Amino acid sequence: MQLLDRQFVFSTQPRYRLARHGLFWLVVMLYFGFLYSVFPLRHMLSIGIEPIPAMLFSYLVSAIEAFIYMPNHMVLTYGILYLLIPGFLYKGRYISMFIGVLGLGALAALVSVFLAANVITPLRQLIGLPSSEYLSNIGYGFMAGLRGATTVAGFAAAIKLCKDWYLKQQALQQSQQEKFQAELQLLKSQIHPHFLFNTLNNLYALTLQKSEQSPAVVLRLSELLSYMLYDCNADEVPLEKEIAFIRNYVGLEQLRYGERLDLSMSFHGDLQGKQIAPLLLVPFLENAFKHGTSEQLDQAWISLDLAVEGDSLRFKLINSRDPETRHPERQGGIGLQNVRKRLDLLYPQRYELQLMPEEDLFLVSLTLGLADAPALPNTQSVQTAVVS
Repeated sequence: MQLLDRQFVFSTQPRYRLARHGLFWLVVMLYFGFLYSVFPLRHMLSIGIEPIPAMLFSYLVSAIEAFIYMPNHMVLTYGILYLLIPGFLYKGRYISMFIGVLGLGALAALVSVFLAANVITPLRQLIGLPSSEYLSNIGYGFMAGLRGATTVAGFAAAIKLCKDWYLKQQALQQSQQEKFQAELQLLKSQIHPHFLFNTLNNLYALTLQKSEQSPAVVLRLSELLSYMLYDCNADEVPLEKEIAFIRNYVGLEQLRYGERLDLSMSFHGDLQGKQIAPLLLVPFLENAFKHGTSEQLDQAWISLDLAVEGDSLRFKLINSRDPETRHPERQGGIGLQNVRKRLDLLYPQRYELQLMPEEDLFLVSLTLGLADAPALPNTQSVQTAVVS
């Protein structure tokens, strides 16, 4: 059916356009042939002709008459479709459109009167059928011609308007989809260098100290980059991979801060077979380390809890911060701004995000509707864990 729609209804190729128009006018002829066959049928039955032959002959006569009127209907129809609608209606010139329809309709009605008097009436006399009252009366003939012509043209105009509306809606959806993808790619491209910049700063600090932990940092950084370069190109990734990325990222930060950081993480619930947008949760952790841990001279702490129940993910992150050195205006930096935009784009009406800055802590609470996905082969379950 979709193939038929595209190739027959919406194709601009000449053969399909001719087929569409031919089918339309065939239906018009058959319709008016059936509609007006009652007039000759009534006469033929009154003179004793059998019903079946009378019906067939009456329908044939009416179809021929509809065919005779068809060129007149075509002029009105195509005048409205290809002159008035694009020239006036789509340009907002509604009064001109109205006047044009009245003018073409009146012209078509006058031509119908001429055809009735000079073609239809002689044809009926030739085959022995009486002329209808509207054919012999100019007023009736004008109104009948106006009704028939406007019926055909109005139906054709309705088809064209619906078709144009549908095509514009499709073009609008395509434009919105392209805009959506472009904006999403922009946000993801901002996340990658932002995260990499922070990580390289951490590595630089360790190399200045000639720390023995530098090789471990390089290894973890390699795993993080592998994930960002190869997995994050997809619209969604398995939740288990995103959690593994978080573990590597947090492990890297733990190497930097050592015993000055008290960290606890908990992952529990139905974690397998779920999909999530890549790097969606990491900006919250970046914010916690950058504006919490790094600005505290004394003991800092971070608590992370991620739970999945059914298709709902609950993510709760709390980090300490120094009331004297905190910068509230920086709590909504590029990372949190991007993640909120990505949530709006990827999970409309499917998430609830709360950012709650307090005197000595910052709380992030996110509830997210996840999509199911087939379980990954050879993937170990992410067990509930607490890291202190």
